Amino acid sequence: MLRWHLLGIDFCIQPSFFFMNALWALLMAGPLSQHQVDNRFILVFILVWIACMFVSVMVHELGHVVVGRIFGQPGNITLTGMGGQTVGSYDALRPWQRILVILAGPLAGFALSALVIALDGTAWNRFMDHLITVTNSVSWENYKVRLFWIESTPLRELLVPAPNLYYVIAVSLMTFVNLFINILNLLPIIPMDGGMIFKEICCLLSPRQGLKIAFGFSFMLGLAVSLFYLGLVLETYLVNEHERRWLTPYYPFGFPEFSLIVFIMLTYRSLEAYWQLVAAERHSQYMQDDY
Repeated sequence: MLRWHLLGIDFCIQPSFFFMNALWALLMAGPLSQHQVDNRFILVFILVWIACMFVSVMVHELGHVVVGRIFGQPGNITLTGMGGQTVGSYDALRPWQRILVILAGPLAGFALSALVIALDGTAWNRFMDHLITVTNSVSWENYKVRLFWIESTPLRELLVPAPNLYYVIAVSLMTFVNLFINILNLLPIIPMDGGMIFKEICCLLSPRQGLKIAFGFSFMLGLAVSLFYLGLVLETYLVNEHERRWLTPYYPFGFPEFSLIVFIMLTYRSLEAYWQLVAAERHSQYMQDDY
């Protein structure tokens, strides 16, 4: 376990962070390595993946911490196999302040992706070409980046002296995996950031029933997302590659099994929390009836 203290923030990286990211990278590197003659490709790919995930998750969590400190509440950061976690006394903040603290994480992640695209948008443009092919619509051409900073600087030859596979991989990961993680994180499923924001809003609108509504909706949406990923997994194993697939073309990342497991766990946790609230409500009602 790695620990350090910097600028008033305690950082902690658990071994599970390296293990889970190495496992994910290993599965992703397998198909790619078939086209490589260098046996070091998989190892370097894993190292690049871990480095990119470290930067992406750390920027996300720093977004939470920085805004929390603006409101006078310090926070600490822990990286685990399930992502990152910011710990602080945020219950002392007002609801609108907590919402801003929560929202700051995804916004920091989107800002990082935008910065990478502005520096070198070739990976983004390739994805737009993929969407043009999948949707048969040329409207995606309008979303391409026309000017990259790295293309307009005389330092290009120094920064990228030759087409480098690992450079391309790093830019792609920093662009799309970072976007993917932060977009998913905004889904209103507790305890993801979108779910925590939704919980705050529900409790503001309905102080008595808001928490139960939030967990109930979190369960229903989590179940729907789990079914979507289940469909992706079934397509992967049961549908011939020459047959028409309904879901896979819209999912540009490999191995949806990971996401399926994560969302099943989140769905179960939401259902468990919902029934605990229902049981507590019934117990409170029984106690009032006794009196």
